[in-house]
Amino acid sequence: ILCATTFQGLMSLRWQLDTYKIERQYIVWGHDFASASLREVVASIDPRTVDSKRSYVSEVHGKPAQSWFVVPAHLRRRDAKTADAFSALAVRIRTGRRHQIRAHLLHAGHPTATDCKYASVGVHFAHFSTLELDFLRAGAQST
Repeated sequence: ILCATTFQGLMSLRWQLDTYKIERQYIVWGHDFASASLREVVASIDPRTVDSKRSYVSEVHGKPAQSWFVVPAHLRRRDAKTADAFSALAVRIRTGRRHQIRAHLLHAGHPTATDCKYASVGVHFAHFSTLELDFLRAGAQST
């Protein structure tokens, strides 16, 4: 979201974004424990999936897209199974394709949590109140 108090300021921000002077960074929760080795996804996003309102990775019909990841923490429910494990991911994107983060995380095997379009299991924020926050170093085994 770009906000400015003047049209000139808005155009300046837009120019900075388009010339990569401003980085796009996000924090996202993904399903399962992501490895610390998950650093980058370079995979084209198929723009023809507009009708389905979902974007997918497609090397044949896709437009180039690149995302960088850092896994600062994991979250799990006490006595949880694999479906109740999550990873916090700091995401930086360059291209900004439609649903790029969602498509790249699905491609990497960690669909975004609380996302009924892309996650295999619908998880809602209400469940987070019952989760124990166990912040583990990325890549460490949970006990």
